[in-house]
Amino acid sequence: MKLNDYLSVVAQSAPSDWTVSKVPTFMYRLVPTRGTDNRTLDFELQEHTALIIFRRDVRFSMAFGLVQNANFNDDWATNFPNKRAQSVLLDFLFGGAMVFRDTLIAVDGWKCLLPQPSPEQIESPFLIPEKQHAIAKLVHGLVGPNTNFETYFQRCGMRVAKTDWPA
Repeated sequence: MKLNDYLSVVAQSAPSDWTVSKVPTFMYRLVPTRGTDNRTLDFELQEHTALIIFRRDVRFSMAFGLVQNANFNDDWATNFPNKRAQSVLLDFLFGGAMVFRDTLIAVDGWKCLLPQPSPEQIESPFLIPEKQHAIAKLVHGLVGPNTNFETYFQRCGMRVAKTDWPA
């Protein structure tokens, strides 16, 4: 199976096709905690907070919730009443092996999970490929808060584009 085919299956699925498990994922990283002299004082264990399993074919799954950047500060992501935004990893798994990694942005104090525009897009409108949009909306519906994804998507100046993804 090619990556494009895998991502198409995910993008064309419905929330009811998935089961969300919030048990430990055992997909973690150790982050050193440093003192003022830059000495390692301790280690913090960080891990994904949800494992999302495709009911029609359990070889397909996603792991979500590992914070990549706790202080994400692109202008589009901080233009909300709550300025706090974080980038969060979304790992795509096939048979338990990671086949692709994407980043979603939790905006407005985690009130919505949005796709991250490509780095070369520095101002609105941000063109988001259809497949990336569909997957971000799916994940928001599965593990995000009960808010309107499309309202946030449009408010950030994002628009769906018929372009290939990943590039």
